[in-house]
Amino acid sequence: MTEITLPGGLWLGGAHHRRAELRPVAGADEVLLAEERSAPPARRVTRLLGRCVRRIGDVPVEEETVRALTVGDREALLLHLRRLTLGEAMPCVLACPDCGEKLDLDLRAGDLLLPPYTETRPGWETVVEGRYRVRFRLPAGKDQEAAADCVERDGAEAAAALLLRRCVESVEDEEGRPVEDWPAAVARELPARMAELDPQAEISLDLACPACGRRFSALFDPASYFLGELGGDPARLFRQVHSLALHYHWSEPEILALTPRRRRVYLELLAEAVS
Repeated sequence: MTEITLPGGLWLGGAHHRRAELRPVAGADEVLLAEERSAPPARRVTRLLGRCVRRIGDVPVEEETVRALTVGDREALLLHLRRLTLGEAMPCVLACPDCGEKLDLDLRAGDLLLPPYTETRPGWETVVEGRYRVRFRLPAGKDQEAAADCVERDGAEAAAALLLRRCVESVEDEEGRPVEDWPAAVARELPARMAELDPQAEISLDLACPACGRRFSALFDPASYFLGELGGDPARLFRQVHSLALHYHWSEPEILALTPRRRRVYLELLAEAVS
């Protein structure tokens, strides 16, 4: 069990909660992810965090609590959960967009985490085109899930519009009158403003290709990375359970209570013993 500080934090009943307690992923969580591997990543992240985050402040965590967290807080929790479960090092391979050269990256979870934001609040305001006052909140897990469902039905453009509609609370003109037909500038400018207020939500890597010298940026998605590690090969997990049960005579619940790292230690010891 470990305690961390969220970059933004949970607002509930006027109270602000920033400290979160979480446990490492266990085999039982991996089984759940394997059984739901066809679900959208946002929904799988909600299920995983709902199981592994024990509390935020003094609030016991359920899936609805996780859905209320901003995207940046969820990304931070995933990075903390990954380092707690599998360690700090996060190796990955990217290709240069110009020459296709493979870049081996040695990422570290701690380097991808931002410090807690100096300013955080449940709602925000901005002025668009010098005359439209927009009140909005930052995208949360529930918006990611709704957008994921919309992508499957109507495509990415419709999903982006849906997410914006869910987060904008009101648009008023300079006289304070509600504006129902939003100007195009709202959709054009507001996403950038949201990104400024929740920078942990989008992790950008600045890279240089050693082969052609091209400098480029690439987005890193902790959810895709970590979920791929945990739920990429469900058959492998069940083979590990079978092997440990066969040799140690442990029950399935006992084995699935182990973290992936602890399970790997026993498998390595077993491999040495029978070699």
